[in-house]
Amino acid sequence: MAESDWNAYWQNAGSASIHKDSGPQDEVLERFWLQFFRQYFSGIHASPVVLDLACGFGAVSRLMLATVQTAGSDSKPHLACIDASFAAVMEVRQRYPVLTGITANARLLPFKNESIDLVTSQFGIEYAGHEAFLEVARIVRPSGLVVMVLHLRDGGIYRECATNLKAINGFRNSSILPCFAEIFRVALAVQSGQDEAINFRHADSAFSVSVKAAEKVLQRWGKHVTDGLLFRLYSDIARMYQRFKLHDPDAVFAWTDRASRELESYSGRMSSMLDAALDDQQLKNLLEGLAARCFTIQKQEILAFGKVPVPAAWVVVAEKSAN
Repeated sequence: MAESDWNAYWQNAGSASIHKDSGPQDEVLERFWLQFFRQYFSGIHASPVVLDLACGFGAVSRLMLATVQTAGSDSKPHLACIDASFAAVMEVRQRYPVLTGITANARLLPFKNESIDLVTSQFGIEYAGHEAFLEVARIVRPSGLVVMVLHLRDGGIYRECATNLKAINGFRNSSILPCFAEIFRVALAVQSGQDEAINFRHADSAFSVSVKAAEKVLQRWGKHVTDGLLFRLYSDIARMYQRFKLHDPDAVFAWTDRASRELESYSGRMSSMLDAALDDQQLKNLLEGLAARCFTIQKQEILAFGKVPVPAAWVVVAEKSAN
């Protein structure tokens, strides 16, 4: 997925106030990060430079700040967040003005060699690929730490993303959006005398077929799939169709264009999540790469989420050896 698409996603999420710090895994992730930050900040008396990499809307930054404010130590850390999305960084800066916000690609970090004491990342660095891990290894100081929560291939989040992708592709393949727009286009032409009424009936017939195909997708995957996006679009289409004559065709065309872009963006995000997830061998290669750059792996484990815990994420804590 292009960085411009991620920026558009974060921008839309912020303007719509629909973002969350994380999903149903909130409790497990919060417990992990709070435990780590409490231990880290209570054990130092200097002023470490801390970087939240691929910060998104600041899920980790929020917990880091909360810990610093209640740690009661002499440490006065320099806290920064970085993301490829300008919209995401601006949102975090607005919510947490004390943070330094930086927009940059994780594969080319704007920091000197061995200049950062702690790098954190939650479901972020893996999207940027192998080069991003090499960059992190470069910027971490001796005795510095890298703490990462990474997508687990075939884990719970991975399977949810795979389901979302199947559902959204099925919905797109139903052609419900272009068929819906076509009805209004033909209706406008009939009204102006540029088309015949029989063509409207043909468009309406094609629309009915697309509706049935979209309904099959919702019946198979449920109305909550894709966080309810497909069901919301289907419901909006139904309302506009039922009040056909009350809607301006130009407004409908604009809506269908936006909806199509939203579906494409969602599909891209799901695909990128699936591509970013790491299996056992990929994680092993990553850890070997860090070890080759003087890192010692302090922790490597799997986090499980849900009432019935399902493995969903890797946790890696690595320390750079002192010179």
